[in-house]
Amino acid sequence: MIDNLLLEEQSMYDANEIDFDRHWKDVITDFLDSFLQLLEPTLFEKIDFSFHPKSMEQELYPLSTKQKKGKNIADKIFEVILKDQEKSVANIHIEVQGDGQDISERMFKTYYKLYDQHKKNIYSIVLVTHPSAEQTSLFYHNFFGTSILFYFHVHHLNDFSESELLHSNNPFALALLAGQYHAQTRTDVEMRYIYKIKLTELIRKKYPLDKGDTGINLLKFVDNILYLPEDLREKYIQEVFQIFVKEGIDLTKAEKTKEVITFGELLERWKEEGREEGQLIEKQNIARKMAMEGMEFEAIISLTGLSEGEVKRLMQENQS
Repeated sequence: MIDNLLLEEQSMYDANEIDFDRHWKDVITDFLDSFLQLLEPTLFEKIDFSFHPKSMEQELYPLSTKQKKGKNIADKIFEVILKDQEKSVANIHIEVQGDGQDISERMFKTYYKLYDQHKKNIYSIVLVTHPSAEQTSLFYHNFFGTSILFYFHVHHLNDFSESELLHSNNPFALALLAGQYHAQTRTDVEMRYIYKIKLTELIRKKYPLDKGDTGINLLKFVDNILYLPEDLREKYIQEVFQIFVKEGIDLTKAEKTKEVITFGELLERWKEEGREEGQLIEKQNIARKMAMEGMEFEAIISLTGLSEGEVKRLMQENQS
C-alpha cells in the first residue's frame, strides 16, 4: 500500500514538474552574476557586468531543438563583455543536467557549433541537479590517432553543504538549496512543505520584497521547484499571505471579495503595493518639508496630491 502511494506521488511529480528545466533556466537568467560569482568566481571577476549579458540561445534554436533528447535539459547561452582593454566579447554556455544522462558529447557539439558561428571565446558549464548523476567533465574521441579532447566545467548541487548555502550572502545559494530540497523530498510532500516554508521565511528576511526583485524572483523559483499537491499548496499560499499581512501590506480587497489569485500574482501585488507605500512615504516627507518652510496649506495639497486630512496631520506633527 505504501509503495503504491509512493508511486502515485512520484507520478504526480513527474507530471507536474515537466517544466523543471525551464525553472532552472529562468533563475539562472535572473541571477547570472550571482550564479557565476558562486560557482565560477574567477570568470565572474573577468566580466564587466555594467554591460548587460545578452541571451543568445535563440540564435542557436535549430541546434537546441535537434539536441534535446529529454525534458530535463535547460541550456542557456550568454554573450558577455570582458574587463580587458579591448572590451572583448565571450560566450558562456550553461547546461542543467536534470535527467542523469551523460551530456559530454552535447557539450562538445554546442561548443564547436557556437565557435563556428561566432569565433568567440567560450566558457562551458554544467550544473548537475539530478540527485545521483555523475557527470564527466570531458569529451574524448579518437580514430587511429586523429583525436579530440574537450574539457568543460561541472558543478553539482551537492558540492555545497546545507550550512554553507544557508549562511551564504549570495542569492543563488538559496536557489541551489531549493534544488537540494527538491531532490531530497521527491516522495515526501510533508517534508517538502516544511522546507518550502523555511526557504520562504529565509528569503523574506534576507531579501525584503519591497527592496527589489531578488526576493520576488527567488520566491517564484522556490514555488515552482518545490511543487506541492493541491492541499499543501493552498496551505502554503495561506502561510505566505499571512506573512504579507504581518508586513503591514493591505490585501484586504482579496479577502473581502474571496478573490482567488496565484502565487505569482500575490507576489506582484505585494511588490506593487510596496512601491505605492514607498511613494506615499516620499510624498509625506516632501509635505513635511514644505510645511516647515511655511508653504500654504492648499499649495501643499496641490503639489503632493495628499488629502486635506493627511496634510493637516503632518502640519500638526511639525508644530508639536
